Amino acid sequence: MEEHNLSLKFSPITKYTPKHYELLLEADPSLKSIASYLSRCESFELTSNHQSVGIIAIMATESQTIEIMNIAVHPKFQGKGLGTKLIQSAIKFYSTNPSFEKITIMTGTTSFGALYLYQKLGFRCKQILSNHFINPTLYPHPLHENGLTLKDAIMLERTL
Repeated sequence: MEEHNLSLKFSPITKYTPKHYELLLEADPSLKSIASYLSRCESFELTSNHQSVGIIAIMATESQTIEIMNIAVHPKFQGKGLGTKLIQSAIKFYSTNPSFEKITIMTGTTSFGALYLYQKLGFRCKQILSNHFINPTLYPHPLHENGLTLKDAIMLERTL
């Protein structure tokens, strides 16, 4: 089933449900990490037939900049363009706000699919954060992705 065959609705989240947390944990396996930013985020969900299929959490970070703190698509709906739809919808929503000029997103250096998607959507590498995921308080166990141990993060940025 392709994205254009789904009836999709992008809308703000006013109250988080267990399903929202399940989605958030798809992208960030640490509830402690999610708890450290979620209360300061404005979050949106993508629904299809009243079912939450994707989520994006965005926080104002520095002057004129917002950051995508979490983005996830339900595993059954991955590969259908919904991640692109979430990011494009968020960019459209915030591009009309004169308070913000840039949007950033951070991902692991082993997240090859995400890095491809973000660059395809116009994000450029801004900074590498060495040992970002080597934090026993947030991540008590090593994270593995694509057969590699995740250690470093890449911050990407684009204009709104």
